[in-house]
Amino acid sequence: MLIAQLVKMDKFEKKLVSAVREKREREGLSLRALSGIVGISFSTLARVERGEGSPDNNSKIRLLEWLGPDADEHELGFDRVAFVHFRAGKNASSGTVQTLLRAAVCLRQHYGVSDTSEPSNVPTDAEVIPMSKEELEQTADDFRRDLGLKKNDPLEPFYLVVDSVTVERLRDSSCIDRETRNTLAGPSRNEWSAMSVPLNAAQDSWVVFLNDHHTIERQRVTLLEEYWHILSGHKLTKIAKIAGSFGRTYDSAEEHDAYFLASATLLPRDAVRRMVSDGKSAAEIASFFGTSPELVEYRIKRLGLWRDHIGKKVSLAKP
Repeated sequence: MLIAQLVKMDKFEKKLVSAVREKREREGLSLRALSGIVGISFSTLARVERGEGSPDNNSKIRLLEWLGPDADEHELGFDRVAFVHFRAGKNASSGTVQTLLRAAVCLRQHYGVSDTSEPSNVPTDAEVIPMSKEELEQTADDFRRDLGLKKNDPLEPFYLVVDSVTVERLRDSSCIDRETRNTLAGPSRNEWSAMSVPLNAAQDSWVVFLNDHHTIERQRVTLLEEYWHILSGHKLTKIAKIAGSFGRTYDSAEEHDAYFLASATLLPRDAVRRMVSDGKSAAEIASFFGTSPELVEYRIKRLGLWRDHIGKKVSLAKP
């Protein structure tokens, strides 16, 4: 049975590679051009086309999306699809993705309203322009101001109330069955941090499913990341089952923006600048704002303060 399954997977992958090559050549695209379109590295695409490797599940999803109607003509497609925001390692295992998909279905049924249709990423004509670093910083500053926080005030994300967003912690979940909970708290524990599930097609009601088996410092930034995904209107992640395995899409730019905004909201730039200037260590700054020292170091680097932080002096030698 296992051999038959492997043969089936081999056939699927061969059909997928053949369909991609056929469309790429028909449209006159180089491998490098296709790499930019689908978000898969040039080296990976070249290796796959040469038959020297198989695309991972996440790459298969991207290639199937790019094929569009061509996928149907080659009898290729998804066995199952769901749309969420998904905070996990880029290479989270198929089993973890499958378990989270099962949790997403349960959460939608438990919290869902009358509209039970599956949300999706609806294409729009408007071009999405990435935010600059200054725009991200200003967005975080405005958010803190709207909350009535002063420049030095720590923010406790667990006290945040976001309209039509419910937070469900893994430990306290009354929805998730025991098998799913044990998997997500055990073997998959370090592969995921959170998942935001839209409860209707309009995406105006959400539940954030939080892994509370992580440190409280990690949970704080994770929860804020999920809020920022929702508040920024980021594209939903597609979780899909393909030929017996599960994968997902991954938008590195939007993941970066959400993480940047979360860190800037927790660690306001003016306060960090002043504390670095006063000689405070990363651990001291982290303790004050309730974050990890690693997040503080990320902020210091993003603010261009690393040289000041480590005390490296510079000078010009006399001729």
